[in-house]
Amino acid sequence: RKKMSCSDAPSHNLFVYGSILEPAVAAVILDRPADTVPALLHGYHKYKLKGRPYPCIVPFESGKVNGKVITGVSDAELNKFDVTEGSEYERVTVEVVRMDNSEKMKVETYVWVNKDDPSMYGEWDYEEWRVIHADKFVEAFREVLEWNKNPNGKTREDIVKSLGKRKMSSSDQSPSHNVFVYGSFQEPAVVGLILECTPVIVSAQLHGFHRYRLKGRLHPCIAPLETGVIDGKVLTGLTDAHLENLDMIEGDEYVRKTVEVLLTDTSGKMQVEAFIWANKDDPDMYGEWDFEEWKLLHMEKFIEASEKFIEWKKNPDGRSREEFAKFVEEDPPVAGKKMATSEQSPSYNVFVYGSFQEPAVVSLILEFTPVIVSAQLHGFHLYRLKGRLHPCISPFESGLVNGKVLTGLTEAQLKNLDMIQGAEYVRKTVEVVLTETSEKMEVEALIWANMDDPDMYGEWDFEEWKRLHMDKFIEASKKFIEWKKNPDSKTREEFEKFVHEDPPVATMTSSNQSPSHNVFVYGSFQEPSVVNLILECDPVTISAQLHGYHLYRLKGRLHPCISPSENGLINGKILTGLTDAQLENLDMIEGDEYVRKTVEVVLTETSEKMQVETFVWANKDDPHLYGEWDFEEWKKLHMEKFIEASKKFIEWKKNPDGRSREEFVKFVEEDITAA
Repeated sequence: RKKMSCSDAPSHNLFVYGSILEPAVAAVILDRPADTVPALLHGYHKYKLKGRPYPCIVPFESGKVNGKVITGVSDAELNKFDVTEGSEYERVTVEVVRMDNSEKMKVETYVWVNKDDPSMYGEWDYEEWRVIHADKFVEAFREVLEWNKNPNGKTREDIVKSLGKRKMSSSDQSPSHNVFVYGSFQEPAVVGLILECTPVIVSAQLHGFHRYRLKGRLHPCIAPLETGVIDGKVLTGLTDAHLENLDMIEGDEYVRKTVEVLLTDTSGKMQVEAFIWANKDDPDMYGEWDFEEWKLLHMEKFIEASEKFIEWKKNPDGRSREEFAKFVEEDPPVAGKKMATSEQSPSYNVFVYGSFQEPAVVSLILEFTPVIVSAQLHGFHLYRLKGRLHPCISPFESGLVNGKVLTGLTEAQLKNLDMIQGAEYVRKTVEVVLTETSEKMEVEALIWANMDDPDMYGEWDFEEWKRLHMDKFIEASKKFIEWKKNPDSKTREEFEKFVHEDPPVATMTSSNQSPSHNVFVYGSFQEPSVVNLILECDPVTISAQLHGYHLYRLKGRLHPCISPSENGLINGKILTGLTDAQLENLDMIEGDEYVRKTVEVVLTETSEKMQVETFVWANKDDPHLYGEWDFEEWKKLHMEKFIEASKKFIEWKKNPDGRSREEFVKFVEEDITAA
């Protein structure tokens, strides 16, 4: 393994807080992955710098800066950091607090030389920087380091200046407007067409306003409301021409005003422009407009309308602004024909909570796409059912079920729901609370007939179902529609068996034959693609927390371990219903350094406790344990190689070829780190 780029012994710990937080950037400078621990620096503030995408820090009595400490930096590597940071920064020694164990630590860091620089303002945001600039910084640091080896007649300032110019897009050449958007313009595909460029977009909240639906229209409006809060986006650095496009498409019904928004990521305040509905007492305003619902039902048609707007703007062809506005508003619903049948005889609103939350399933069963509204049902619990992939609901005093209301269904559509659910469910009228408006609504819902059914347990997970079983449910829904049109002498009971059994037969594997183990996992085995390879099946997984343990990094390894820690808490997954053979695979790949123990975890969604098995590091005093292992960082940097290694593990298990367990472990670890 080639961790060190030279023979120098590591002698420095370096606190980083800006672009070098990005693992790919640090790796370019070090020529190896950085070993890091999260840390906090008190008495400094991290500022933005006008005209530059990188930050600086300067002393600030009540300030604090989040960052990471890169440990074990050699003299030669530190010299490369000096080169990339340049003369505007001064390297100083400071004291930070490790966030994993609260210990104080003496480190070096780079502080802005000019602490009174008028270019400093606000607070620099790492996540925003990652989205906009990370890729270019990798390239920039690589070129600065190459320049250091071979200046080729250029000064360092020349190359930094030239690289800085490359990062700016056309919108940066004459930025003049920042605009808060809250409707269809939150969708980059729509914004890109209307503005004919993709601006830098920042998440923000506007307080003191409410986002209303408008009767007979697919777009929303906002109007003042003292207690209101609107989540939206700020389109930054727009030119006058871009703003003219927005003015034209919004029309006279909106008034453009200056408002103050709160940036979501940094809590910084920002003066922006926003389009507000001119008639604040308009009786056509109601409820709350839903961006996700709009994306699902109308986005494609809005994109078509936006394309037509651009064509019309270049060649108005005698049409007035009013004619175009009518075209934009009416084209999507007319072309989509999504609501035709339900509008003729709407009679039922139905609360759904299982697979019918998925629009693709609902559209097949109902043979049209209804308007769907998010809602909550109090006083019920959403249970799993042993041996089935669909859930049920049953009364539970303190329960709460998140679901959807399918609105305006006809009797024929309701009959389809009754038929596919069958006699095990009873249709009842219940009261739900609409998620976005807190209004109450009388609806119908299908409730499990046997409220004492011993097959009910735990809590059914929609996201897990989507990942593991949705495709098969869609196939089953298509077969239901075919069967309904031509029952072919099959009885209702036979069809019910077919619908219920078809998906699990196709998706469940040998683990159903002899389930015996539930295992809590916390490292790479949280990743389904790794688990599927090692176990050679898709187990049902449940989110859980393990208290009294800490998730450590291991020096020189990419996988983590857990060890007892009084105040510790680990988020992970339970792999349910594993066979002895599948557990043997986990034992083999974990090896003797881990001990398999029985522990008690808390299920994330229900707060129930559950006895499970897990793999604990055998040597709790191992000096190689440090910091906290980061799953998201692992996914980004190492997941692909772990998947390759998992494939090789399965090949090796089927044909060990005389190799010992120790040789295989070495092979797995070296394969990943070498790459």
